[in-house]
Amino acid sequence: MTNHQRLRLTRIAMAMLCLAVFTISPAISNAQIYSVLAFDAKGDGHDASLADAAQLAYRHDKEQDLLWFRIALYGQPNKDAFGVNIAIDTGGDDSTKANWWGSNKTFKFDRLVTANVTRTANGFAGTVGVADAAGVNAKQMTNLHQNNLQIRVDGDAIVIGVKRTDVTDKTTMKLIASVGSNQQPNDDLPNAGSVAIDLSKSTPGVREIDVSRNNLALPKELKTLPGNRPPAITKTGQGKPALILVPGMYSGNRSFESFIARNQSRYKIFLLTPPGINGTPARAAPAAGTSFSELTWTRGLERDILDLIRKEKLSHPVIVAERQPAAQAATELAIAHPEQIGGVVLAGTNLVQFFAAPTDPTRKTLIAYSDRGAFVDESWAGKWFKYVTPETWKNGDLRQQLLSVDTTRAQMAWDELESAPLEVKIRYLCEFWASDVTQGFAKLRVPILALVPTFDEKFLADPANAFAKPSFLDSWETIVPKHPMLELVKISNARMLVLDDQPQAADEAIAAFMKKIAAGP
Repeated sequence: MTNHQRLRLTRIAMAMLCLAVFTISPAISNAQIYSVLAFDAKGDGHDASLADAAQLAYRHDKEQDLLWFRIALYGQPNKDAFGVNIAIDTGGDDSTKANWWGSNKTFKFDRLVTANVTRTANGFAGTVGVADAAGVNAKQMTNLHQNNLQIRVDGDAIVIGVKRTDVTDKTTMKLIASVGSNQQPNDDLPNAGSVAIDLSKSTPGVREIDVSRNNLALPKELKTLPGNRPPAITKTGQGKPALILVPGMYSGNRSFESFIARNQSRYKIFLLTPPGINGTPARAAPAAGTSFSELTWTRGLERDILDLIRKEKLSHPVIVAERQPAAQAATELAIAHPEQIGGVVLAGTNLVQFFAAPTDPTRKTLIAYSDRGAFVDESWAGKWFKYVTPETWKNGDLRQQLLSVDTTRAQMAWDELESAPLEVKIRYLCEFWASDVTQGFAKLRVPILALVPTFDEKFLADPANAFAKPSFLDSWETIVPKHPMLELVKISNARMLVLDDQPQAADEAIAAFMKKIAAGP
């Protein structure tokens, strides 16, 4: 936004200081479920000292026919003075609309909801109301309705309520929101385009958050595993070489079952289940505010594996790990404790989650490692996963077809993994997203074998599976750095449960890897 445009809005705000006092409404609905419309990158506002938008969400109170808009911010709002604009295109003739003055100047709107306010002893005083395009052009920002909004500050969010009929008699609309001070706007969301609302279509469990939830804390009734007790471990097998099998969050209860049955005579096998998955108790959550980049639970799993090695006096066992937290724990152990670990097999996983650098408009550059932890903490965890509803999680989680080529096996595994507490799944996922174990590859001295599923052409051609190839196949070439100790073996016609989908190919690859380790350098 140019200085001229800021000055224009400042004059508009000053001209409208025939202001009334607006009192916060005590009638707040118990319903706290919102549908998320847009996310916004941190630090893209014009003035770092003013409100920085993070997320735009809405809900429709059908009983009162109220539209509630919730704008979450990075950091806390200035509770004493702030400004919100919601520019709405109700679908009328473009000749009756005004052009938005923010980043998306091509957006045309015919209704403007304004709340440029200062807190007083009795509530908020300011420019509060609704204008049409003619009112905006005439600098009459409340020419349709004045003091008709419900306004409140809720934690890190500003919430605005407006009667739908004060804005439109329709059920569909497009909009842009802006936050800033009560004198000037600072940050739009979305930055490009607009978002759409269709009140005639109910979409429960789609992009929904419940702001009464806190998924970053464990439920009080959830039984936890004391820090001085080991996780669930079973021992089997009559062979000499030792394998430590570690299932991942997307494995299900039986992911190693057939592998163990096939290899009883070949290996001494220990199955160590990460606390909290597959029906086992989780560790206690770290103190509130602990960054996910601390990898509290993942590194707890690393200690569990090391304790098992020492207790059983295992000599350089090989760890076979599936998805997070198993893959990250095994890889970090290989880097940090080469004297303890003989090798690592990674089965059907990816090592690093791709996030685009916020400063790259092409979204092709990987986020800097130094920014990854804060990005997950402040954006994904703080604004989304903290509040996401169980229904939205399940609807947006990995689909059954990603797990196995066998639909029955895939459904069974999906049912099992989804039975874990939501809070446990979120913590392990956020720790994975905040990590990048390849940062330690310069110190890697232990061989790693990655069994990479190639899926199949029909699966990859389905748009619903578009993320699978870049995440689980291409990432080994585009994100994970090449290393002489890292060997990739691609397993055809297999998905994430690669040991089940192609047992012979997987067993042969692991056997050859074990033979190579036994032979030494």
